[in-house]
Amino acid sequence: MSTTMASHKRFPNFVSLILLSLVAIASAEVFFEERFEDGWESRWVKSDWKKDENMAGEWNYTSGKWNGDPNDKGIQTSEDYRFYAISAEFPEVNNKGKTLVFQFSVKHEQKLDCGGGYMKLLSGDVDQKKFGGDTPYRLAHAL
Repeated sequence: MSTTMASHKRFPNFVSLILLSLVAIASAEVFFEERFEDGWESRWVKSDWKKDENMAGEWNYTSGKWNGDPNDKGIQTSEDYRFYAISAEFPEVNNKGKTLVFQFSVKHEQKLDCGGGYMKLLSGDVDQKKFGGDTPYRLAHAL
């Protein structure tokens, strides 16, 4: 009997759990996905929040200083000590009785003295051009 078969018999619940997880992943419904490829600016609205105070920063579209693929780009804050707000619409989500996974990737390339980032799920009645720090939200995650 091979080692694989022996461990398979000793841990049948573990193997079943792995198989069940793979089935769940394969059947997951994606409500919104952004890879920041061509046309991303038409899907996202840059907020005017803090613009009147001259504290709003500009977004860069870049692969960053350290990358594995220079064509794999995303958005990046361009200046320190500025405020940034950007949002994108997606269809209404009803996950009643299901787990909602809220996932994103962040790469910090500068040393941060003070600051932070937040991803927020907003209600559908938000004025995206006025989206900012005090905008009510349904779910938030601090970076």
